[in-house]
Amino acid sequence: MSNQNIPSESTGGWNPEIAGQEVRIRSNPGQRGLTTGRVRQAGTRLLVQVQFGPNEKVYKPENLLELCGDDDSIGSLLKQKRFGGPDDLRRILTFEKIKGQLTNIFYSMEASQTDFYAHQFKPILKFLNSPVGRLLIADEVGLGKTIEAMYIWKELQARADARRLLIVCPAMLRQKWQDDLRQRFNIFADIVDAKELLSRARACLETQKAQPFACIASLEGLRPGRNWEEQTVTNSRAELARLLDANPATNDFGIFDLAIFDEAHYLRNSSTASNRISRLIRDASRHLVLLTATPVQVHSTNLYQLLQIISPDDFFDEMVFDNMLEANNPIIRALRFLWTNPPKIKQAKAELETAIASQYLTDNRLLQFVREALLETEDLNEEQRVDLGYKLEKVSLLGQYITRSRKRDVIPNRVQREPQTLTVRFSPLEKEIYDHITGQIKQQTKGKRGVSVFRLISRQRQMASCMVAALESWLQDGVLDDLVNESLWEDFGISSESGDETSTELSHGLGSPLLSRSNISKLEQQDGKYRELQKFLKNELQKNKNEKFVIFAYFRGTLKYLQRRLEADGVFTSLIMGDMGDSKWDVVKAFREDHGPSVLLSSEVGSEGIDLQHCRFLVNYDLPWNPMKVEQRIGRLDRLGQKADRISIINFSLVDTVEEKILERLYERINIFQESVGDLENILGEMTEQLLVQLFDANLTEEEQEQRAQQTVMALLKERTLQDELETEAINMLAFSDHILRSITDSRDQGRWLQPEEVRAFVEDCFSRYYPGTVIAPKSGQDHLYEITLSEDAKVDLQLFLNQHRCATPTKLHISSTPVSCFFDPKIAGTMGKRNELLDATHPLILWIRHRYETAAQKLHPVSATRIDDQTIGLPPGLYVYAAHRWTFTGLKTESQIAYKVARFSDGDLLSDQVSEAVLTAIMQQGHPKSNAQNFIDDTDRVLALHQQCEDVLEDNFGKALEEFDVENQNRCDVQERSARSFAERKQGELKERIQRFREAGKTQIIPATEGQLRKVTRELEVKLKSIQEKREGSTFEQVQLASGVIFVEA
Repeated sequence: MSNQNIPSESTGGWNPEIAGQEVRIRSNPGQRGLTTGRVRQAGTRLLVQVQFGPNEKVYKPENLLELCGDDDSIGSLLKQKRFGGPDDLRRILTFEKIKGQLTNIFYSMEASQTDFYAHQFKPILKFLNSPVGRLLIADEVGLGKTIEAMYIWKELQARADARRLLIVCPAMLRQKWQDDLRQRFNIFADIVDAKELLSRARACLETQKAQPFACIASLEGLRPGRNWEEQTVTNSRAELARLLDANPATNDFGIFDLAIFDEAHYLRNSSTASNRISRLIRDASRHLVLLTATPVQVHSTNLYQLLQIISPDDFFDEMVFDNMLEANNPIIRALRFLWTNPPKIKQAKAELETAIASQYLTDNRLLQFVREALLETEDLNEEQRVDLGYKLEKVSLLGQYITRSRKRDVIPNRVQREPQTLTVRFSPLEKEIYDHITGQIKQQTKGKRGVSVFRLISRQRQMASCMVAALESWLQDGVLDDLVNESLWEDFGISSESGDETSTELSHGLGSPLLSRSNISKLEQQDGKYRELQKFLKNELQKNKNEKFVIFAYFRGTLKYLQRRLEADGVFTSLIMGDMGDSKWDVVKAFREDHGPSVLLSSEVGSEGIDLQHCRFLVNYDLPWNPMKVEQRIGRLDRLGQKADRISIINFSLVDTVEEKILERLYERINIFQESVGDLENILGEMTEQLLVQLFDANLTEEEQEQRAQQTVMALLKERTLQDELETEAINMLAFSDHILRSITDSRDQGRWLQPEEVRAFVEDCFSRYYPGTVIAPKSGQDHLYEITLSEDAKVDLQLFLNQHRCATPTKLHISSTPVSCFFDPKIAGTMGKRNELLDATHPLILWIRHRYETAAQKLHPVSATRIDDQTIGLPPGLYVYAAHRWTFTGLKTESQIAYKVARFSDGDLLSDQVSEAVLTAIMQQGHPKSNAQNFIDDTDRVLALHQQCEDVLEDNFGKALEEFDVENQNRCDVQERSARSFAERKQGELKERIQRFREAGKTQIIPATEGQLRKVTRELEVKLKSIQEKREGSTFEQVQLASGVIFVEA
């Protein structure tokens, strides 16, 4: 006989024979299930069958169960002392991390096979705050720009479900990018040409949900020709350019989620095809990153041109750019005044008044907010200074678009550079030839300016590099011109496409009997420069036969000459140059081997992107005439990962040559070989260029040339002195920069990143609760590797999820009949290969579990009791009460963070935000269950009162954060609206100009399609402006109580 309608007295008024009731275990409220309606008697105890998962139906004593009830508020659960354990807290906080929405979490941290360097996360902070989703990363050589760019990609994958990555680089770097992505980030990228990229872009546009890709393309292989706009031009590069042009990215969709341009200084000439393709890819991408170590090079124009690629709607005119630089200076000075000790608040206020008067900043709401904050105070503590510093960084007109780290700022205990000069005197024959050619050059430079002068000077430079190689190349038609053109562009950014007449200017000089082949043979026998090199190498190899040397020379003829002679003298050498393609990586790999070549001969272009930090000897066989190129050479060795305490830099000085004058009067005086040039780079290149022209001015006497050289040196020394004074007075940005680096390191220490142990526990917890038939077992004999076999129910549910959600990463977990090898630690990805699956936040399994929790969030029990050792947590023994909230602010961008507060029971003291976060992080990682916690709490009312105190403080802090978010959101909306209008005006202007050009050329059949593009631009502007207005007026906010509870700190 059924007693279904008769509540059992012992069950507290609920009937266990009714199916479908949600119940929980009294001692572990986080473990919930549904009654099946079945009961049975065991002696005097009533057992109730509860279904905890698809295949988990167990009988539990009815006195250990309770209905979940309606009042599941945190306050009610605390009052009833219905505590879960640390697993419940861990589940909630890990779930929040895995959702990928927390602004103050680094999803890229420890997510690759790389060492941790705080400065490499600065670009992420900049990028996430960028108003345009674009950034120029201009770190010095050797600080890891490739890694920084990929960290940004990892962030976009976690936060924005980014799926399509394009990397554009010089052809010679494609293989290095592919290897780095595979070894360091477990990303298997394809090297593609324009035809393949066009195919993938078309597929993407057809569905707007195409299969994800990571592609690497060469800059040279994508550049469109001059007539790419015309439909009659049907090569892949032109078709790709037209497709990109017709499909600019929107807020919701772009052909590429992120485009990265490496060695972006190749884009700096706005009239080139390289610059053109960069602009087309930029507009078709949702996000853009440019990488360069030399943003300024010779002229500030180069920086302007790169920033114009980043944000053409802000940097649309060079004069405007110069004005923006000037308007930005008061912001920089205000920052410096805030970071003096003590802060100079009065001076900072004055600078902000100057800044706000500028037309570029007068409507900036964030700047007004900072100014008002300073007006209300006469003193600032460190926390206030940091807060205002971050805000001023966001106000900076350039700071939003560019980030730069320098070695002296971010690397403690830097490698020491030890320069050594090998002095060489010409033989009588060498001297006679050198003087003859020099005289010819000086005569030819009379009355010439610009490119012509530098082409002539470059010939002199090749002669000083290696006279034998120079004369041999001069006797080959066309070879010299190619080399000169390359050096002009590399050193000074000068394009020789001006059709000048200098290709034959020295032809009559080459006819001199001095330059006969018999003299070339004699020059080789008398080559004192080579003999010095050979003697140096011999001495060092006698000390250590395994020593490695990198020898740089600008000209290929010099490199080939050195290889021929060194091999003949028994020195094992290898050679890389700019036209070798991917084969150079095999050369570099062999050079790294202990028994590989002792010497690597390298051209300037050939060395780009190569890491040579295993080597400690660098030989400059000739010297670049652009000081930044010297720094790039040294940066091949002086980079992160260099194990030696010192690196030796060997320079050749040819007596009575231009090289000697540059070396001794300029480079050595400003210590360019001993320390990176830093802030001097703004003027170094320009001054060097001017000095070169003066040294070859036939109208100046030798004394006047000496005087000009001395003046240049003194000007640079004065500038360096000023920079040193800024540092010693501590009024530069180092203090603020140091704080940023410290805060990044603190984020790592406090667990503000998704840790492999958290992900593994998250997976194991889900399967133990809902799919008990699933097996996760360590793989025998292989550390960190697990074999996972899903239960049949789990496979079905995962398959259903995959049918509804196209995931970027493939998986075999739902179809494999055998265990699938998986690992959780991204840092070992490089050793795992494709057959083993990395379970990170973007893997389908994690996305599925996350989705399961999102649709059943009420299953997470929010109140816990935990115990931890006082030595582990660093707090006095006793009882503590905590609360954790999630704050979400949604406007033009969404910001979300978890806020923590902990109160001490004994005296009611509230711990700081930072300490509170550290406590909860420690509990997540090392907390243990506190059995029968309710029996150890005598004063429940005091616990509730302290909990309310925590809630009140978090409420106040939320209000302040909301006010600041609103100011920043209005500011972002202003910037976005201005940018949207400027973009539309620029695009409309280009299309109207194109239509006019087609009309004048009689190509009327193309005009209708272009007019369609014009209408599309106008329509998309209206949509964009309406969306921005909605984000401005309809910003939302949410404060969610995530978790609360008590902590027993035990001695």
